[in-house]
Amino acid sequence: MAPGHQTVWMLSPQLSRPSQPLPRIGCFVTGTDTGVGKTLVTAALALCLKQRGLRVGVMKPIETGQANGSGVSDAERLRAAVEASDPAEVITPYRFSAPLAPLAAARLAGSVIEIDRIVAAYETLAAGHPVVVVEGVGGVMVPISPQAAVRDLIVRLGLPAVVVGRATLGGVNHALLAVEALRERGVVTLGIVLNHPVAPPLSSTDAMQEDSTIGLVKELSGVPVIGPLPHEAVLDHAWAVGLARMAQHPGICELARLVMGSAP
Repeated sequence: MAPGHQTVWMLSPQLSRPSQPLPRIGCFVTGTDTGVGKTLVTAALALCLKQRGLRVGVMKPIETGQANGSGVSDAERLRAAVEASDPAEVITPYRFSAPLAPLAAARLAGSVIEIDRIVAAYETLAAGHPVVVVEGVGGVMVPISPQAAVRDLIVRLGLPAVVVGRATLGGVNHALLAVEALRERGVVTLGIVLNHPVAPPLSSTDAMQEDSTIGLVKELSGVPVIGPLPHEAVLDHAWAVGLARMAQHPGICELARLVMGSAP
């Protein structure tokens, strides 16, 4: 496949915006960085909510680094988590093969990411699902167009945020910056989920650094802090098994409770 290939799903007429405002029940899962475990948290949360009898919609508005045939995409993992039957163009309006930040990937493909198209797809999902869980791309300040970053998309969708970060040294700065950036735009942060995207270190120094990171984020963020979530090694070779375990973790269950309690 040629570099810069993209798939931009075009919304058909029936995917236009509903005429009436829709309730915003759900959340936008963002991160302090890439590779912190947003897809795992999003999928586990969606599955946990589904297991509570809710009809859950999932969305990955922008995905990069996924050429056709290159492996299981984040969007496909989300779809599988809740056995979604929604059209691909609704779940992922923009898909680019280049493993770059969304603005760079779109430019390489000769495309422009339009927030209005994403909002229209989201509202279609919201029309058919009482709860919608959206996974972002990168962190809150990652640009998606020359004029807009991920946090601008969160504002347009009208959803509260969940911030996923690392429970390691450096996690304090990243988590507090993300929450502050969201707060500046009036976005409510339901919680910070501290995660172990890789196996946690075992030395006493590393353990002390992790404990201090967790303690300071809890003290200074002003929002609920969940975790740290355990590292599930089984996810590497049996995603569905590991996901089922994570969906039952007390931290994910607490996050589901926060999301359900955020309904207007």
